[in-house]
Amino acid sequence: MKRKVLSVILLSMTLIAALLGIYGQDIAYYFEDHLFYEPPFKTLIIVTVTSVSLFLLTLIIEIILLVVQKIKPKVFLTLSITNVVVGFFISWWSLFVLAMWWG
Repeated sequence: MKRKVLSVILLSMTLIAALLGIYGQDIAYYFEDHLFYEPPFKTLIIVTVTSVSLFLLTLIIEIILLVVQKIKPKVFLTLSITNVVVGFFISWWSLFVLAMWWG
């Protein structure tokens, strides 16, 4: 039971990081219009760094859980491949959008 909960939590972290990475620009504009009156560029930097950090944090947690044998190697392989593949493309997209904002 605990292993399934850990898997769900790790997949949820990957999903949240992916959503932040994909919708970072929309989040920045929403915050500018409704919450903060700061330039959306600052918010986009924060959202992008948070997204990339969540992908890295999830991978580090997966490695730690494998070392202390809280998850099986097969589950680790599935979770880490999912995290790395999704994280690579989403992070690349987020950094591309951030670079375009920089001009």
